[in-house]
Amino acid sequence: MAGRRLGAASGILTLFLAGCSGPVGLYHSIEGGAIAQHRQPPPGYNLPYPNLADVPAAPKPEAPNAQAKIAAQVTNTGTGVSAPSPAALAGLVLPGAPPPLPNIPGLDLPATPSTPPPPKIVTPKPQTPPNPPPVSLAFNAGSAVLPFQNVAPLRTVAAKRGEAHVLVGGFGDGSLTLALARARRLADQLTAEGVPPRVINLVASRDGSGGFVQLVY
Repeated sequence: MAGRRLGAASGILTLFLAGCSGPVGLYHSIEGGAIAQHRQPPPGYNLPYPNLADVPAAPKPEAPNAQAKIAAQVTNTGTGVSAPSPAALAGLVLPGAPPPLPNIPGLDLPATPSTPPPPKIVTPKPQTPPNPPPVSLAFNAGSAVLPFQNVAPLRTVAAKRGEAHVLVGGFGDGSLTLALARARRLADQLTAEGVPPRVINLVASRDGSGGFVQLVY
């Protein structure tokens, strides 16, 4: 009788431990549902074995002093960065302007500040000297003959002219013809002193006496 009971107990224990997961698996099998289903096979279990011929060859070992050369290049630059490779920079084109901002409805992005144009270099114009006062010259009454003492002042005006024009005026003691003759005599003397005729401007007035010359800038 005791042996029969021992055999039954052994059978129940064997049935209880038959699951791969022991009592937990038995409990799940009794509970049912998705947890009681068989475990899915691992992915790729039905794929053929890989072809060892597709495995790439092992990379070539570096020279023993390759790392030392790289370290020496970085040290010699002084910045900790090796020199750029010409092959890597070949054909590299940098963009001339930043890309435009994306147009997304409802998104307000700040405008990209534009690069200010370089300041214009303004060359100061040479300042024009003020016009000097006119040099008054006297003539004998009723005559357009240039007195000898008037040659020296005209010579001084011609020497100081530079790029200025010369305004020459004559006064005719009531005669416009005499005024014009005196102005022409002064202009002729300036031409003799080296002043080009194209920079000489004549004016004449019947009122007054004598004449004048003035540099005009």
